Amino acid sequence: MAGRRLLPMLALALLTAACGGGSSDATGGTTAVPTPGLPVTYTGPDGVTTTVEDASRIVTLSGEFTETVFALGLGPNVVGVDLSSVYPDEVLGLPKVGVEFRLLAEPIIALEPTVVIGDEDVIPMTAVEQVRAAGIPVVVFPALTTIEAPVAKIRQVAEILGIPERGEELAVEVQAEIDAAVELAGRAETEPRVAFVYIASDDTVLLFGEDTVGGGLLEAAGAVNVAAELGIEGWVPLTPEALVAGAPEYIVTASRGVEATGGLDAFVALPGVAETPAAAAGNVLVYEDLYLLGLAPRTGDVLRELVLALHPELSPEQ
Repeated sequence: MAGRRLLPMLALALLTAACGGGSSDATGGTTAVPTPGLPVTYTGPDGVTTTVEDASRIVTLSGEFTETVFALGLGPNVVGVDLSSVYPDEVLGLPKVGVEFRLLAEPIIALEPTVVIGDEDVIPMTAVEQVRAAGIPVVVFPALTTIEAPVAKIRQVAEILGIPERGEELAVEVQAEIDAAVELAGRAETEPRVAFVYIASDDTVLLFGEDTVGGGLLEAAGAVNVAAELGIEGWVPLTPEALVAGAPEYIVTASRGVEATGGLDAFVALPGVAETPAAAAGNVLVYEDLYLLGLAPRTGDVLRELVLALHPELSPEQ
């Protein structure tokens, strides 16, 4: 589906990292945090009803869920993560179980988790079925793409891990940060034209239109998404002609793709990018992939940064 998140593509870029890892007695390097609200039963969009009775050994299948679990205070319970999990720093030393769009059951089962968390972007589902057949609960959430997603994910994850009260506290905090960023954007005097460009691989450069994470962020930040203006829905392969026609004053992109092209100068020299007002003015905004696309607890932070970058008149220094 074109509107789905592109974190699996981030994970593809990280496939050179080591996968797998064995079980250990420690959970996340220390003693597991109690989760008194269990057991909890959940029915996911895959139609499977799962009962979670123990959250002492958690495996997460995408970076946004890893970040959410840690923000909820359950980092010590995490025993394995996928390759898109790069935040917080504590996850970097944890065993890796592959990537959510190319899932293997064996590395997950080897970690002896008490619960596995992912969403419906996980493929192949046969791997999920293998993990479930080993007696391990796998919770599959909907794949959410709107600015409301961070808070929804926090509440969902907290509920199935038995800490709904902490989930509500964090949800309120994160919603307040998002609301403040949106309110700040509402005070802007400008409505800049912006293109959201994502380099998924060496030969795949994408333009984000409507119904995408990038498009939602631009709308919330008070910007004109030039791809949506051109009638683009979802994400499509970037053509130089489309980008030039959109005439963006700013380009927003993710750091891993910029690094893959050889740096910011090489990115700005890409066909189509080089001919934009954004390139001429040096208005290319680069953010770390998970921070920008994860729709996780830091969404309010990245949205505020985006608002201030796109609307310089709002800067406290002005």
